[in-house]
Amino acid sequence: MKIDPAIKQFLTEKILKVSFKAPSRMNLSPTFMRAALEQMSKVFPQSKNVQLRPVRIAGIHAEEIKPQSKSTQMIFHIHGGAFFVGSIKTHRAFLSEVAERTQMQVLHLNYPLSPEARYPDALDAIYDVYSTLLDQGVLAKDIIVSGDSCGANLALALCLRLKQEDLEMPSGLMLLSPFLDLTLTSESLRYNEKLDALLSVEALETGISFYLPKNIDKSDPFVSPIFGDFAGLPPTLVQVGSKEILLDDAKRFEDKAKEAGVDVRYKLYTGMWHNFQMFSPWFEEAKKAIADIADFAHKLDKD
Repeated sequence: MKIDPAIKQFLTEKILKVSFKAPSRMNLSPTFMRAALEQMSKVFPQSKNVQLRPVRIAGIHAEEIKPQSKSTQMIFHIHGGAFFVGSIKTHRAFLSEVAERTQMQVLHLNYPLSPEARYPDALDAIYDVYSTLLDQGVLAKDIIVSGDSCGANLALALCLRLKQEDLEMPSGLMLLSPFLDLTLTSESLRYNEKLDALLSVEALETGISFYLPKNIDKSDPFVSPIFGDFAGLPPTLVQVGSKEILLDDAKRFEDKAKEAGVDVRYKLYTGMWHNFQMFSPWFEEAKKAIADIADFAHKLDKD
């Protein structure tokens, strides 16, 4: 039986608010939240047209997703989860679809989570993985760095660090539902608070308290990369839903990046909540987001 799209969206948002958003406001342990998220992620269908291979790189457990035996282009994806949840398992289905649609190899990893590992451990690990890829002969022009939510924070912070250390930038950057300002000054945190079906301000505050030692300035560009110098960044795709509490993080990035001369493709998806791209099996706007990811990646490949 075919369900009316509006009813399907209404029901999905209700379920998400009860099963994920409401619990995220409670004082639940990271271990419990990680296990619960991995269980919830099993509802997402995984593409059968890709090959999965566990790898270890720079001491980090990672997974390689390949749509074909030979893929020269790589999407290096950093998962979200407010710095304390998320894993290879939670993002496998979404990234298998990205690999299938782009026909590019996807590498994603279990970087150190807080509170067991605090800033800058996650960023250091991601930097080490990227550096190791270059040392192994992967060309920077063949890498697209991608991240969702706090993973987009780490992806942008990685590029700022590469710039600081005069290392080669990737060919492109993809920021999906990005969480870029840990000072929590974006207005959409308030005006979209009731609209976002997935993410709560309380979850962000919990993640920040786990992630940051008390002596670290929240406005440091490697912590809140929205405050960084964007000159010299590679072409960047930004995706965000109109109902996201992080909507203004994405808008502010677009404005500042354009002022710095960055080639930015900003995409707003009507009626969508945080990390809506993961719901592409069921919603047209999310399907369009995956198609836009593929279009962006293919354009970089041609260039």
